[in-house]
Formats: sequence, C-alpha cells, structure tokens
Amino acid sequence: PVNCVTFDQATTYCQHKGYRLPSEAEWEFAARGSDGRTFPWGDAPPDATRGNLCGQECEAWRLSKKLKKDKMFYDQEGPHAGTAPVGSYAKGATQAGVVDMVGNVFEWTADPFHTYDKPDEKDPTKHMIRGGGFNSTLVTHADPALRFPQVNDAHTHGIGFRCAKTLSE
Repeated sequence: PVNCVTFDQATTYCQHKGYRLPSEAEWEFAARGSDGRTFPWGDAPPDATRGNLCGQECEAWRLSKKLKKDKMFYDQEGPHAGTAPVGSYAKGATQAGVVDMVGNVFEWTADPFHTYDKPDEKDPTKHMIRGGGFNSTLVTHADPALRFPQVNDAHTHGIGFRCAKTLSE
C-alpha cells in the first residue's frame, strides 16, 4: 500500500486518477457489509491470516528497534513485520470481496473530524482515518466502526489511503 502520505497528497492522487477519497460512511459500509458483521470477514476473531496487524513479528521488530514492549494483537507470527503487499490477506476479504480493510495501514477518508453528537462542528485541520495498521495492538483497531481523527499533514508509515469511484446513475 501507499503510506507516508498526507491528506492533501491522498486527495490529489485520487483526483488525478479520476476518483476521490471515500466518505466515512462509504468506508465503513465497504468494511462491514450489509449484514452488520463484527469484522470485515465476519464474526471470527482476528488472526494472522485475516489482516496485517501486530503479532509476534511486530513484537520482534519493536524489540530490535529498542522500542518498549507492547501487547500483541494476536499470539501468532504473521508473514510481514511492516506493510504487506495489497491483497496478501484473502481470508480477510469483505462481503463484497474488498481486501485489506483492517490492518496494513489506516486509511484517510474525505470527512473532516467531527463528533457524532455535533456533526455540524467540523474541524477542517483534521480528517478521519479508518482501518488499523500493521502495528495495531488493540482489537478495536480491527473494528470497522473505529474512527480516529488525524491532523491533515500527518504522513506516517501507518497511514495510507484507497480511492473511491462515484458510480453514474
């Protein structure tokens, strides 16, 4: 996946290709499907075959970089200590066959930060990211409903994007 891009870079790339960033609602529907599943692939708990999240490989990487010990997402070793090639986790596909909706990198969405109780009070200096990253250690990061505000100029290894297309009627 493409990572280390700011919100503006992701937006510009999608526009250049004739697409756009998805809204939060579009992203979540693509991840959760129409049947309200707990995770993109269904209700089975996350493991090293369904998404690129922090397992034993991540913990080994953290220790090699002299970072503090952290909990692991699952107690298995995944094949990738960093980002993985797109489509590496077919068992994590959504109802519609979309891959990599959780794990690998968080993804920018088009929506500026707002709280659900004050949706009209938007902060244009932050946009929502979704999906968890390869270094995610919390089970909530695999929940398609997780929304996280990020400053627009963030460009870290754990944030990327995917483009969406508006279908003509």
